[in-house]
Order: sequence, then structure tokens, then C-alpha cells
Amino acid sequence: MLAATMASAAECRVAGERTHWIADFCMAQLETDDEVAAGACIGRESKKRFTNDCAAKIYYKRQMCRLSVDRNMRKGSVQSCEADRGFIGATVRKGGVGR
Repeated sequence: MLAATMASAAECRVAGERTHWIADFCMAQLETDDEVAAGACIGRESKKRFTNDCAAKIYYKRQMCRLSVDRNMRKGSVQSCEADRGFIGATVRKGGVGR
């Protein structure tokens, strides 16, 4: 079971940690870079259930892409954003908040 979990994490098309994607999504949604201000959102989102961490990361990347496209912060479609491996939030990029 552990080997299967490790393999699925290695094969995920979305890099980073689930908790970091949640933090980036919540801060993007609230238009803040303050993790404390996003705390309630992070708490709510952390309780959502997904098949696995990869499914969660795909979901949060999609939500961040939607926000970026809807707010005209990114050109193109949500799908092109999702396909862009370089589209990640600061928390994912830095490997944690405040790093």
C-alpha cells in the first residue's frame, strides 16, 4: 500500500504538496498573501475529501486557474493554464509559507 501511495504521488501531473496548494488557493481567492487571514478558508478546504492527494492538487490548481482567468490575470483558457507546469502559487514554489 505504501509503495502504491508513493508511486501515485510521484506520477501526479501537479507538483507540490496538497497543503501548499490549499494555502495558495485560499490566499488567491481572498486576494491576500497573509496565511493568517486565509486561515478559516484553509481550515474548511483541508476538510474536503478527495480520492488522493494528486486529485486534490489537480482540483486546487484548476480553481486557481479559474480565478486567474476570470480576473484577467492570465490570458488563455483554464485548460491551457492547467497544462502549464509553471503555473504554481508562491507557497508551492517556495515549499511552504514564509519561506
